[in-house]
Amino acid sequence: GFSRAAGFAGRIKTMAPFLPGFVPHELRQNHPKTQTLAYGPGGSIDKPLAATGKLILPKLDLSVLQHLNDPFHRYDLTHRSLTHDEKKDMKDSARNTYRPELQPAWLKHDRQVLRFYAYFQEAVHENPKESFRIRGCHVLFYLEDGTMMVSEPKIENSGIKQGTFVKRHRVPRPSSLGGGVYGYEDLRVGRSISIYSRVFRLIGADEYTRKFYQGAHGETMLEDQELPLDSFRASELPDPEELVSARRAKLQEAKEYNEIAVGGCCRNEKLQQYLENDRRVLRFQTFWDENGKYGSRKYYTLHYYLADDTVEMLENLPRNSGCAPYPTFWRRSPLRKNPYISATPGMLEPPAMIYKPEDLICGQTIDVMGRQIVLYDCDEFTRNFYRSFLDLEQVGTKIHHPPLTHVKLRFPPYNGFGSEEDSLSSCRGLMPKPPRRDEQKLLVDADKVLRFEGVLADDVEENENRKFVIAVSLGDDSVGVWELKQRNSGHSEGKFASRSRKKNPATGTWFKAVDFYIGALLSINASPFRLTGADEKALSYMEEHPEQFAVADVQVILQKIQPLASWLQKQEGMVSGAQLAAAAEGHGAPLHAHEILTLSRSFGHYVYSLSDTAVDAGKLLEALG
Repeated sequence: GFSRAAGFAGRIKTMAPFLPGFVPHELRQNHPKTQTLAYGPGGSIDKPLAATGKLILPKLDLSVLQHLNDPFHRYDLTHRSLTHDEKKDMKDSARNTYRPELQPAWLKHDRQVLRFYAYFQEAVHENPKESFRIRGCHVLFYLEDGTMMVSEPKIENSGIKQGTFVKRHRVPRPSSLGGGVYGYEDLRVGRSISIYSRVFRLIGADEYTRKFYQGAHGETMLEDQELPLDSFRASELPDPEELVSARRAKLQEAKEYNEIAVGGCCRNEKLQQYLENDRRVLRFQTFWDENGKYGSRKYYTLHYYLADDTVEMLENLPRNSGCAPYPTFWRRSPLRKNPYISATPGMLEPPAMIYKPEDLICGQTIDVMGRQIVLYDCDEFTRNFYRSFLDLEQVGTKIHHPPLTHVKLRFPPYNGFGSEEDSLSSCRGLMPKPPRRDEQKLLVDADKVLRFEGVLADDVEENENRKFVIAVSLGDDSVGVWELKQRNSGHSEGKFASRSRKKNPATGTWFKAVDFYIGALLSINASPFRLTGADEKALSYMEEHPEQFAVADVQVILQKIQPLASWLQKQEGMVSGAQLAAAAEGHGAPLHAHEILTLSRSFGHYVYSLSDTAVDAGKLLEALG
């Protein structure tokens, strides 16, 4: 019966049309679903299955790819050439390697996080000790997806909820800054960022973050900054050592007072030092160079008492030193490095800093009331003490005594009473003597006066037309100045400077007759004068005494203008004084106006009223020889 049913079913299958409702239902027990999704070296792939049901994956052969890089691989007939489909499959396989050439952000920056140190300021209300608090936190930026997270390190027993402050997500940037989300470009040390209306100040970054910005942007960020100090953290800091020491000293003083008040004895703090170092003294040889007006080098012996840290200085006075015999320069007492004098009793003084043995080194200086004392040698006991207790070798310094110089006393300045010579004689002896005068000169030259004409040389327009007569008395070398009358000058005629001896500011000595000649520039009573002329008597007297007045000595002038001989040979007739002065200047022998006048009076003519000078070239050349 079973065979008949099977045959009948086979006939129906072959005879039934392929239409809906006529297709016989096959009884299948296994209905597998075809799977084409698989994972290969490059990630997920979608490939058709082979007849065997296995996924066909092209194999990656790097040796074949390197062979294909050679441009002459076409001519290599040792292997079978690859088809286009095989080459395409190999390219797809090479593309799906572990790290592609253009890596996505989630792969390139996997597990890379930028860490910044920041803080924000939190207001504290209804607290008398503080009005705000500084809270430090870490800002983390994940490069793989651009997310940020803010966390606050947990502090034990802080009383504040700490930990994750802002969960990891893309933090929006305020619209005032352009909107969008924060990126790593917005984060720098020293900047402030606003996260949900709370401002965070970035004050530092770790080493990896700094290297990332240096490599990616070539930018070096600022150095880490200190976290600001708030009132709460300031109260937790330990007190400074100076305050603790002062507080401890006050407590110790109160403790000692209470001890004495109940009948105790006063504790001797330096008793042990006294018992160990009694009669042990360090001795140094010192000196001080006094740089005053009458200063000299003074030598001292310095004693340092180890029993109570006191110093004594004795002065070593030589014979005939001229100093008072007081050998004690510094009475035995502690020598302070910071001397202080209290202006009023009861005023607070700074703590005393006294010299100790380690401060006394040969070759160095110490300050004793503003004097720089040089230590140059010490005795043998002092050397042994420093060698055994301080492991220091004291080396003496050889000093050179400064040469003795005699300071010459200077006369006091003139006080204005009497003449200068009279006042000076009172300084030279206990019994003043009247100054000696040249009586012969007074008798011979009493009535001889040299008169010169002068003008003011101060370049003032109002003084251009003013003229003066300057008279020099040969008897006592007195000088007087009188002004001549000029119409509409605005100045009255008469005495300008009274007749008296006057000093030459240029030389600091009294004016002499030789200082006056035509062309000279003199300062009389702080007024500059230029001498422009002289009367006939003055000119004649100067020519009669050529040994006193060189500008009136013809022989001296001829010797001076010897270089002009060649120039004079080319001249004919009379040569004006201006031409002669210019020629002398050009030949390196400049002449004064009075010298030209002397030549014109000897070898030409001179008209005083016209100030006209001229020299006969032939006579002058003949005189030159």
